[in-house]
Amino acid sequence: MTYRAVSEKTIYIDLPKTNGLKIKGILRGDFTVPLVVMMHGRPGSGNELLQFLGARYLHEKGFSTLRLFMYDFEKTTRNLLDCTLQTHTEDFEAVVNYLKRQNVPKIFAVGHSYGGLTILKSQAKLDGAVLWDPTHGLIWHDEPDLGTDFPKKTYDNVVVGLAGPGYITPKPMEDDDLAMGDTTNLAAHKGYPLKLIAAGKGKMSHLGKRYIKAADEPKKFLEIADAHHQLEDSDEVMQKLFKETVQWFERILNDKTK
Repeated sequence: MTYRAVSEKTIYIDLPKTNGLKIKGILRGDFTVPLVVMMHGRPGSGNELLQFLGARYLHEKGFSTLRLFMYDFEKTTRNLLDCTLQTHTEDFEAVVNYLKRQNVPKIFAVGHSYGGLTILKSQAKLDGAVLWDPTHGLIWHDEPDLGTDFPKKTYDNVVVGLAGPGYITPKPMEDDDLAMGDTTNLAAHKGYPLKLIAAGKGKMSHLGKRYIKAADEPKKFLEIADAHHQLEDSDEVMQKLFKETVQWFERILNDKTK
């Protein structure tokens, strides 16, 4: 990966039925070549390391990228505390519909963690997707030590994670998590090629295999043994993640039957 300065453009896409709200995205490239929509996890940002460097790697390989901010500080963007999985899903679908109106030749998506779950839940008509250690609904029921490893407290409408650097989650999102159950079938019949890259040192690799088992062909499962859920463990982990992502999209573009 060769780091070089490339002009980027911030764009704002209208969100239907929201009385003026918009979703922010940073476009690297343009709409004339295949484009990858990049979805961060929760709580996250389109400027976090994985998204920031991933966009540069993809662009070097010939793809435009659109890094989404599911919430941001601007007056017309959403706040995290107003979000649920459903709002993320609807917003992601609005972005894909917008890109289709721009006649983007191919629309791919990358989703990390909760961003991967959002892509799976959506009905967006994509040309392909890669999920980076996506969230699975059984994680809250399948891991008996989760509450001990990630302690939290609830204050009114906010759930505060107390471990490590901490985090916040809207209580409606937390309630969704606990009620979600088995999300495996969200990966079934998506209508596009699906690849899942799991973190071998995370807690959801075995759940990722459920998603891939449910998905239609073409599909692929890969585990990066040395990676934790954030997938930022080392240069080698991130390079592997980005390389495998590009290879999947290139395979789709080279498949003349599609």
